[in-house]
Amino acid sequence: MNREEVFRHFKNEIYEPLKHRMLFALEVYFQNHKHALAKAFRNSLEQIFEKAKLMQQEGNKQALGYISYSMLRTELANGRATYLVEAMDKRWFMDRHTCRDTYNADWAFRYLDEWEMELSKHAKKYGGRIGPDDIQRMKLHAAVYVHQYIIALARFSITEEWFDDIQFAHEIQLEDVFELRVGEYLDQSEVVYKRDMRVKDSTVIKEWLEEKKTYDYIHEVFRGIDGSQGNYEGIRLQYADLSESSFNNSDFTGGNLIGSCWYKAYLQEADFSDCLIQEARFEKANLRGTSFRDAVAVPGIYQSERWERPGFQPVSFVGADLTGATFQGAYLQNADFTGAILQGADFIGAAIEGACFKGAVLDGSRFSLGMHPSVQSIT
Repeated sequence: MNREEVFRHFKNEIYEPLKHRMLFALEVYFQNHKHALAKAFRNSLEQIFEKAKLMQQEGNKQALGYISYSMLRTELANGRATYLVEAMDKRWFMDRHTCRDTYNADWAFRYLDEWEMELSKHAKKYGGRIGPDDIQRMKLHAAVYVHQYIIALARFSITEEWFDDIQFAHEIQLEDVFELRVGEYLDQSEVVYKRDMRVKDSTVIKEWLEEKKTYDYIHEVFRGIDGSQGNYEGIRLQYADLSESSFNNSDFTGGNLIGSCWYKAYLQEADFSDCLIQEARFEKANLRGTSFRDAVAVPGIYQSERWERPGFQPVSFVGADLTGATFQGAYLQNADFTGAILQGADFIGAAIEGACFKGAVLDGSRFSLGMHPSVQSIT
C-alpha cells in the first residue's frame, strides 16, 4: 500500500472505531458526573467575575460584554487541557485591559490522551509509516469533538436564576448585551448564554419572528416579549431565551425548539405539536391547555453505533402549570415534571419512561394503561 492507502486503512479500521468508543465513554462520564462538573464550572465563572469586579472597582475595566472560554491547541499539544478564560468589555478581543484566568478540562481531555496512546500502539503495526507527528495531528483534529463537551457543560451549568444571583452577589457591571462564549482562541466560538436587556418593541419582534427565518433566532434573547396569537409554525429557536414572554394562543407546530428557555413564560393554549424540545426549559411557565402532541424530547444520543454530538439533556417542566395540557403521542423519556401542576393533563400514548413526577399534582390526569406514575416506578 502507498502512503495514502495506509492512512485510509488506518482511519477506517483504527481511527474512527476508537474515536467513537472514546466519545461514548466520555458521554457516560459526562452524564454521570454533570452536576459535580457544573459546580466546578460555575466556580471558575465566579473566579473571573471576582477578578473583573476588582478591576472595575479600580477603574481598569468597563462593563463586561463577553466572557470567553478558549481551547488552547498549543496547551493540548503539550499534554495540558487548559482553557483560557477572559472577561472583556464590548470591544471583545480589542479590549486591552486584560482580565484572565484558566479552567482545567482534564476531566474531558484525559479520554483524548488515552485514545492517543491507543492509536500509537496500533500505528506500530504499520511498519513506521504512521509516525508520532501523524498521531499528534490526529489528536488535535479529534480535540474538537471532546471540546463539544465543554460547550455542553457550560450550557448545562448556567441557568437564569443562578446567573442573576451571581451578578447581584458580585456586583459586576454588565453591558446591556452580554455573552458567555466557548470556542477556540481567537477563532470560532459558540454562544452558551446570552443576556440582552435592551428594550424591544413586541410588535416589531413578533412580525420578525413570524417571518420564520432559518438561522436568525438561534441563541437570541426574546425576554419579556408579547408575541401572543402568533403564527410561528416550523420556526427554529434553538437555544433562544424566551423567558417571561407571552405567547398565548400561538402556533409553534413542527418547530425546532432544542435548548430553548421559556422560564416563567405565558404559553396558555399554545400549540407545540410535533416540535423538537430536547433540552428545552419550561420551568415555572404557564402552560394551561397547551398542546405537546407528538413532541419529541428524547434525551441522550440517538444512534448507539455512531457519535455525532453530546447527548441531549431531558426536557424540564419543573414547577410549570400544565393544567389541561395535552401530551398525546409525545416522547418524554426522563422528562422532569417535579412540582408541576398536571390536573387534567392527557398523557395517552406518550412515552414517559424515566420521567420524574415528584411533588406533581396529577388529579384527573390521564395516562396509558399501566403508565400512571402511581403504578409505575417512575422517579
